[in-house]
Amino acid sequence: MNGHSKDGLIIQNPIEQYPVVTTRDVENLHASLGLDHGRVHPITGGWSYWTFEVESNGHGEQAEFHKHGEFRKPGESHKPGWIFRFPRNSVVAENLQKEQAVLPIVAPRVDFAVPRFEHAGFRNGQPFAGYRRIPGRPLSDHPFNNRGLDDETDGSVAAAHSSRELPAVTAEAIAATLSSLHNIPTSLVAEACAVEPTVDAWQQRYHALRETVRTMVSPLLDSRTIDAVERGFERFLDEELATLEDVALVHCDLGCEHVLIRDDGTTVNGLIDFEDATIGDPTIDFVGIFVTYGMKAVERVRDGYHFELDANFERRLRFYTWMASCHEVIYGLEEGKADVVEDGVEGLRTRLGSAGLC
Repeated sequence: MNGHSKDGLIIQNPIEQYPVVTTRDVENLHASLGLDHGRVHPITGGWSYWTFEVESNGHGEQAEFHKHGEFRKPGESHKPGWIFRFPRNSVVAENLQKEQAVLPIVAPRVDFAVPRFEHAGFRNGQPFAGYRRIPGRPLSDHPFNNRGLDDETDGSVAAAHSSRELPAVTAEAIAATLSSLHNIPTSLVAEACAVEPTVDAWQQRYHALRETVRTMVSPLLDSRTIDAVERGFERFLDEELATLEDVALVHCDLGCEHVLIRDDGTTVNGLIDFEDATIGDPTIDFVGIFVTYGMKAVERVRDGYHFELDANFERRLRFYTWMASCHEVIYGLEEGKADVVEDGVEGLRTRLGSAGLC
């Protein structure tokens, strides 16, 4: 491939890979910024950034760190530490610029916290941004009551999380959060997102993405799975999008690890990682709940959601779910990670089956 992909779309421009960022690099950056700090902890697991949590100086006890670095034990210092992010390449750097434009518009218009970049610039020619850590535990890490979800998931999409249940009070909090985000006028963020705020523009995005999938993903699939992907795109573009009447500002990567909640599960404290934010179908922001907790949880969230969702909501939800596996394959190919490609292909087959396509 001569180009790279952005949101799964092939871009015919050279991509610049940035050097690896280490803990020592972050310590030196903080010293250059004149920031007093404690220990620096790398946060692993992300695709796009080298991310670090930097303690505020003077914490009196050992902190607990999870994949996204957003949870600590009770009794910690009231002054939050920092999250510093360093793009892995020039494409991610463009998305960081988008976040820096979008989030100041979002912050005063929602009832939850979003990152506020207090420090941003370049370190040895490589961009970075830092914000005060938002308190809360990632929804993906919350120890909710265990109960089988086989009756909710048809034994497929959320099988890996079949012991999880989303409490009604948490579903209500998530519904309020999504409603708040999706209520922001698209006219305010269209320029920052560099997209037209129309259903047609969203549809064209997936026409282009279909060609990317044909080029990059389909050669790895058997004929039966290729046929399922083609039928899925046809059904989505010709039927399922036909009933979508309006678009909204969407997070577009709202996995449960990006939702920070209070320990009692009653409140969403914040949303993080807006690098993929755009204007599109609100349905896409329900995918993380579906994959992690199943359809019953989605219905609980939908019951408290402030806006009407049309008759094809569930079918589009399943489309975006199997499309996430296509994105995983594309990422694995770009990064040369055979295990990620293999997992993506396997997940794609499973999710196509859950969508009734194979």
